[in-house]
Amino acid sequence: MLNSRLLALLIKETTELLRNRQLVIFLTIAPIVSMVIFGYVLNSNVTHLRLGILDQNQVALSRQLVDAFTANQVFVASRYTNDQQDLTRQIERGQVDAGLIIPSTFSRDLLQTGKSEVAVIIDGINAYSSGIAKGYIAQITTQFNLNLVEQYQPLSTGLKIPIQSEITFRYNPGTLDSWFFVPGVIGAIVTLSAILAAAVEAVREKDQGTLEQLLMTPVASTAILISKIVPISGLLTGTLLMCFAVAFLVFQLPLRGNLFLLLIFSILYIQIGVAIGLAISTFSENKLQTILIGIFLNIPIILLGGAVTAVNSMPLLFRWIAQINPLYHYLVILRGILLKGTGLEVWWLHAIAMILFAIATLLVSANRYRRQLS
Repeated sequence: MLNSRLLALLIKETTELLRNRQLVIFLTIAPIVSMVIFGYVLNSNVTHLRLGILDQNQVALSRQLVDAFTANQVFVASRYTNDQQDLTRQIERGQVDAGLIIPSTFSRDLLQTGKSEVAVIIDGINAYSSGIAKGYIAQITTQFNLNLVEQYQPLSTGLKIPIQSEITFRYNPGTLDSWFFVPGVIGAIVTLSAILAAAVEAVREKDQGTLEQLLMTPVASTAILISKIVPISGLLTGTLLMCFAVAFLVFQLPLRGNLFLLLIFSILYIQIGVAIGLAISTFSENKLQTILIGIFLNIPIILLGGAVTAVNSMPLLFRWIAQINPLYHYLVILRGILLKGTGLEVWWLHAIAMILFAIATLLVSANRYRRQLS
């Protein structure tokens, strides 16, 4: 009997949802249009790129090169290592944005032959910051070369072009801006759509004056809550799949990781957004209040989640605030799966954070909704 009543509620809520043509358009056509527009036009300015350093030479000359890289504040010496594989893992895990490798023969070759090489590996996921990094590396090495010529020219006549840097872009060889921004836009669209759509749908009973009729139905409050969550979550999942299709077909975004994990955590994030929307509806008396609260809440979530700007370029306070933003953790997972092909062994902490957010938001929204029905 309970299952039949729940099914009837689900059919009723799904029918009501599909009848709202404006909301359906908002959740289907509008996200696709927005993603295409933002994917092409978004841009950002990134500073304080984290630099991983592997100095195999460990002499004054190699330390001068490290100082030259970090003097202009574009690069910040973040981590030191003695192993090249460890440096590669740091880039893979997103712990550093670039890696500087100074070989053990650096100073000897430079002073004896007048030439030497260093390697710079750049995380190419953020194409804009990668381009900035490449340009600054060229400027830094050029200026360092000039300083060396002035300092060591009396000792060696071969110092004309002392250092040649070899730059390698990982995960985004073409340095395409869209490969960084499109996942962020997908996260922003899911956030905005889930919170606003769920809140508006949940407050519809108040707005139409039918909440009393809903309270008189012979079903538990849990069944009513489920009937509110399932239809909107299903429609949002369809929207998400369309966004992924556009990302793959229009922007040629790669899928290097596990598709199953991608879908699991994307659906989990949808549930977080829907739960937040339900909670908002319990604080609102009508649709206008719901929309205003939803917009006010969405702005900091999107801006502080790393959707359009890199979190590591934000002031320290906002970097800490980002840690309690579910969108930030979702985007780390999303970009990791799509662009780097990483799995749970890399971003398991972010996965745990998302699960905790999902549990907390669902419990809070369910409690608030039951109290409202009571």
